[in-house]
Amino acid sequence: MSTEFQRRYNEWPYRLIILSLLFAMLAGCGLKRNPIPVEMQAQASLPGYSEIRFFGDTTPKNMEDAMKQWAAREINGPAASELSFLSLSGGGADGAFGAGFLCGWTARGDRPEFGLVTGISTGALIAPFAFMGSDYDPFIEMFYTTFETSDLVQQRSYVSAISGDSVYSTEPLRNALKEFLNHEFIAKIAAEHRKGRRLLIGTTNLDAMRPVYWNIGAMAQYGTPEADQLIRDVILASASVPVAFPPVYFKVKAGDKIYDEMHVDGGVTNQVFSYPPSVHLREELAKIGEERKITLYIIRNDSLISEGEQVEPYIGGIAARSLHGLIRNQGIGDLYRMYYTAQRDGIDFKLTFIPPDYNEESDELFSPVYMSKLFVLGKGMAMGPNPWHTAPPSSMSRESKGPAEVILK
Repeated sequence: MSTEFQRRYNEWPYRLIILSLLFAMLAGCGLKRNPIPVEMQAQASLPGYSEIRFFGDTTPKNMEDAMKQWAAREINGPAASELSFLSLSGGGADGAFGAGFLCGWTARGDRPEFGLVTGISTGALIAPFAFMGSDYDPFIEMFYTTFETSDLVQQRSYVSAISGDSVYSTEPLRNALKEFLNHEFIAKIAAEHRKGRRLLIGTTNLDAMRPVYWNIGAMAQYGTPEADQLIRDVILASASVPVAFPPVYFKVKAGDKIYDEMHVDGGVTNQVFSYPPSVHLREELAKIGEERKITLYIIRNDSLISEGEQVEPYIGGIAARSLHGLIRNQGIGDLYRMYYTAQRDGIDFKLTFIPPDYNEESDELFSPVYMSKLFVLGKGMAMGPNPWHTAPPSSMSRESKGPAEVILK
């Protein structure tokens, strides 16, 4: 093997790809579970819970009830003059950009209370605190500037990884979620849900290969330790990058039997989302007399470009580079889908992302040094004179100009 390949192999994305290829060759050696029969996947539900999730590629069955609950917001307190939605994308350690942007937005003084917050992957970790407001800015700053890889995941031995379902264990992150998303905090989410506000987290049902959107506020209404843990499990699943981190299994009922439903990173199916395109939101809101202006804010924790490089002709490098491009371009497609859906529904579109000419690199999964720099960048951009794009950029080259230009000079 060449010196270049040895260097690449020492970088975590390449180890990930090579191990995934080994997994494929050793298919059948993994963990045992009780999967749902294919023909029953669409009807599976969580025993003891009702209307807490729906497939993201369909219209929710309880759409009428959801609109009635939204209308009830007027009764539960004074409503804002406008409605604001926030969508937080995936991006791993690049979530530090979104965390910094939110803190800078607070400092800017015009950050609204969001009627709807959605999160995928690293965005799912930020979303509950963004939903609860600027009082939690110090927490997201601490999380994205001081935590390092060992605080969140533990690398397994190669033998354990090949015979199991992931390269890393997420037990440290699971414990952190239990500490920060405690019962008191979840009860506050429940209270905001009763006001008509909504918090949705996206995962991928890997059995069905479909996006699933979980209504965190509806889950919080149950107020039990089991419901609290279910919320934490959903957020963990949303951030569980396949191969790197283990899937999260949910006990579901289909027919008269209990099965194990496998969920992974929501980014497998969507890098970012707001509401299903099948929902004509303006028409639905008109049915309840809701005609206020709506603005959709999107924080994309990515630069939207792939920098040119010379790819080494080895299977790990080719696979990693291809996967990188697949994820990035999927995210760009998600932005255009959201943009055209917003145009159709008369919603103002606001987008921010890591600027094209930002080229810092991290040498590990979660580097406090790397994330601190991104946090500062995001905060500065939010406080700048023009922090938002009003459409996805038409050019993805490093020469593209955007709201971050003044920050980067």
